Amino acid sequence: MRTTTFLTACVASWLLMACTSDVPKEVPVDVDVELVQGLTVVDLQPDFSFTVRFVQGQDVIFMQAIRGRETPPEYQNDPSVPKYEIDARITDKEGRLLYVRRGGDDFVDPTWEDDLTFSESLPPATASNRKLFEMVTAASKVLDAELARTAGAEAMASVLPEIGALREFGRSAPQALEASDLAVAAHVNTYGLIPPVAGGGGTDGPEDAQKYLDAGWYFIAVHRKSISFTFGTGDHSATRIHKYNTTNGGYSYFDFCNHGTCAGDMGEKCRLTMINKPSWTAMTCSTEYNTWSNSPGHNCHDDTRVQMAAFVYGPSMARNQYWCNDGDSSVDLSGGFEQGGSPDCNEGTDTGYNHPSMLNFWASNTASATQNTAQFSLVLAEGATYQISTCGNVSTDTVMRLKNAAGAEIAYNDDDYGCSYNRASTLNFTAPASGSYTLHVGCYSTLSCNGKVWVKLVSSTTPPPPPPPPPPPPNYYSATNTNYAMQNYASFWYWLNAGTTYQFSTCGTSSTDTYLRLEYYDINTYTISEVTVNDDACGLQSTITYTVTTAGYYFIQAGCYSSSTCDGAVNMTITGYAPVEAVPYEEQYYY
Repeated sequence: MRTTTFLTACVASWLLMACTSDVPKEVPVDVDVELVQGLTVVDLQPDFSFTVRFVQGQDVIFMQAIRGRETPPEYQNDPSVPKYEIDARITDKEGRLLYVRRGGDDFVDPTWEDDLTFSESLPPATASNRKLFEMVTAASKVLDAELARTAGAEAMASVLPEIGALREFGRSAPQALEASDLAVAAHVNTYGLIPPVAGGGGTDGPEDAQKYLDAGWYFIAVHRKSISFTFGTGDHSATRIHKYNTTNGGYSYFDFCNHGTCAGDMGEKCRLTMINKPSWTAMTCSTEYNTWSNSPGHNCHDDTRVQMAAFVYGPSMARNQYWCNDGDSSVDLSGGFEQGGSPDCNEGTDTGYNHPSMLNFWASNTASATQNTAQFSLVLAEGATYQISTCGNVSTDTVMRLKNAAGAEIAYNDDDYGCSYNRASTLNFTAPASGSYTLHVGCYSTLSCNGKVWVKLVSSTTPPPPPPPPPPPPNYYSATNTNYAMQNYASFWYWLNAGTTYQFSTCGTSSTDTYLRLEYYDINTYTISEVTVNDDACGLQSTITYTVTTAGYYFIQAGCYSSSTCDGAVNMTITGYAPVEAVPYEEQYYY
């Protein structure tokens, strides 16, 4: 069995900024000193994994993908479904997650759970991470070329499935940001603003599960597509969790794949409203995969419903309960067998996030729910409105009382006169604070009663503020009276490699008349010499394309035409490499 010890050590070097002596010292880098721009291959293990670093200016991201087991045999008939359950993640240089996906029920490398917890504990970045998502898109386009150049075409081809996993998100990142922006704007337009949520570890909710997420603003979306199984056609579903940072307007994305295609590579079917959650756990089933969701297994739709339930009210359940191990249930969604289709974003038991066997009770002589009660723990979000009810699930006289973490009663209902059976009970409750609440369910007076409680997320009444205006990117400048970039200009420094072709451009970043000069700095003689200039390459904007003959430090003088005022961003991209002799790649293992 292939070891993942090297991966664990390398990940630790990302997040803890230290490596043991037997791990390559290439990660992390101090980009303030070593301005190696573009994509660098940190590690590649054929048929298994790779890790890369991508640098633009002073911004750095790390991208990693690891191959797990094959997807279920039933999925292998559909060429649009991945052949392997692949885990992938993208972080900034401090270890904050931009994106993570899990191919199966558990990470291939279990230490990723610890890294996820560490990432959630970090304070928010001071600036929006939008630029980093643009870098993800750019890096994903050159993954195969750079891996082939560094490790050879054969080694690159062996990790094409892993390349595809990261490229899928790179391709869809702009649409993910747009969806998140629309969700935030919709809440703000409806409800107004609230103060920012502090970063750092939360104190409420579960802490011991499969995808631990810190307190913050989230919404969850169900994604689906039609696929061809070995026995016919059906649906595959998975979820994407959007996290919004109210401090800087940035986003993070957590994709589940649920044994097949990941959420980000399918269309969105529905979503649940954004809420200000306490720390919580997005769960998956631990039972074996079973296409029909029969005992003792589960399918993709069971994972999706478990994740929705965890988002809405955090039911206390093990990973082998309810949808995960409910036998041949009438509420199974089984790819065209039994109920067809995919989960819906509602409180129903047929296709929604309440299970028929969840929150069931039997009680007697409870003195109107003051003694001998059935008790259920619910994790609720501040400002969110919930409907908690026995309506439609009892034929006896129930009473419900909701208590906070201190044991104080904060809501009560005996008879719901809006229910067709008005001896049922319903609480319409807006949580004053995020955290755990205890629902006490009993019977009127000394009667006996039994039934089921269901929970519905109705709305969120205190959404986050809109994203702040994004700060200017580090490659942005504004200048005036620069005399064709010869005075009062902005400087952008780079280390350029010989034989590589670079492009520096303000095209598409400005409507003003920009002017660029590329200069070379000789570190031996401390002299500066001009390499080339450009004025109007694309309308009024400028582009310099240059193939480096001498490696070293270069800088762009960014200014304006004549004495005018201008602004823009100088984008640097690598457009080509000189032919180089392939270096044999030696596979390394660490035990």
